[in-house]
Amino acid sequence: MKTSLYIHIPFCRSKCTYCDFFSISADGDVPDSYIDALCAEISWRMAEFGADGWLTVYVGGGTPSLLSEKQLRRLFNFIRSLGGTAAECTVELNPDDVTSSLLECLSECGVNRISVGIQAMEQSVLSAVKRRSSLQTVYAALECIRRVWKGVFSADIICALPGQSESGFFNGLEKLLSYEPAHISMYSLTIEDGTPLGNAVREGAVCYDFDAADAMWISGRDFLESRGYRQYEVSNFYSIKNGSPCAHNLTYWKLQNYIGAGSGAAGSLYGRKSFRYTNTHDIAEYIRFWNSFDCKKSAGQAVVPQSVECIEKNTEQFEFFMMGFRTADGICAEEYSGRFGDEIPERILRVFDRWQKKNLLRQYQKDGQNWYALTGNGLLFLNTFLEEIM
Repeated sequence: MKTSLYIHIPFCRSKCTYCDFFSISADGDVPDSYIDALCAEISWRMAEFGADGWLTVYVGGGTPSLLSEKQLRRLFNFIRSLGGTAAECTVELNPDDVTSSLLECLSECGVNRISVGIQAMEQSVLSAVKRRSSLQTVYAALECIRRVWKGVFSADIICALPGQSESGFFNGLEKLLSYEPAHISMYSLTIEDGTPLGNAVREGAVCYDFDAADAMWISGRDFLESRGYRQYEVSNFYSIKNGSPCAHNLTYWKLQNYIGAGSGAAGSLYGRKSFRYTNTHDIAEYIRFWNSFDCKKSAGQAVVPQSVECIEKNTEQFEFFMMGFRTADGICAEEYSGRFGDEIPERILRVFDRWQKKNLLRQYQKDGQNWYALTGNGLLFLNTFLEEIM
């Protein structure tokens, strides 16, 4: 059985004010002991999952581009030795770290997709949220990618960051498109409690217009579609000319198995007893455990530093709708019945019917199967839709 692999690198040079992803500030290099621990965990998880190969590999963070070229080569050589080469292999990069040497190293490691955290194309906005990269380094990275990189280039951008005007956002988006990214993730800014930005908004130090932000994102979606990008998920678009959906992310949205490795990483295994695990956020504990772990002596009795959630059938059924309806394809009725042994409940079909009458949901057939999907406008009300089917 092949499976997907997510690897978490929880180190950053500095934290952006809006970020609530698990990472710690690290002035120095990523310790080699963390790579040792990753290799030990990946090997054990692969045996536990009964996996013999990789569908996709995704290295995220944090800032994976803080890994040295030596560490990258070691990590990917080890991954390939266990499960061969994945059809899609992605590494997230910070623009500050992009060099010709790094891109060539990634290519040699079998990486065929990079996801670059651009976030904004205005210096004042980058500074306002304490992005490590300056506008100058963003452009230098884009030029380097255009010159050197032969694989898939995906760019992340955030809509309506503090201090960002609508004209500034669209001018920046236009400039970004001139570099022809095959894929764009355009996120609405989420104001998270406990982050510096969340605290500033709550205390009134930063004024934020949520309605204006929503309107800007919708205009951004329309702009991307007018430039030849197709929305295939709430926040994700691919170029009709030279792109495709991110196969790794589809693993999550389709509730497929994946191994998560690294401190703070999560993984899921679906079947008769579906479960989800989340690794400890204590990096020192993570390194200590896996670097002293003996898979032969500890088989069946290891107390792995993780939390485990058993996914009950009703929870998995809701997650099937929650994740599937994020995508433009939506959900397949036959897949639901095959997975759960039941037809879609009548009360939920009535919700589908109501939304279809409002032109917010469509029913269609593909390969002889029945599909339901939210329309472009329907996706804007995804949370309301999910509340109705709960």
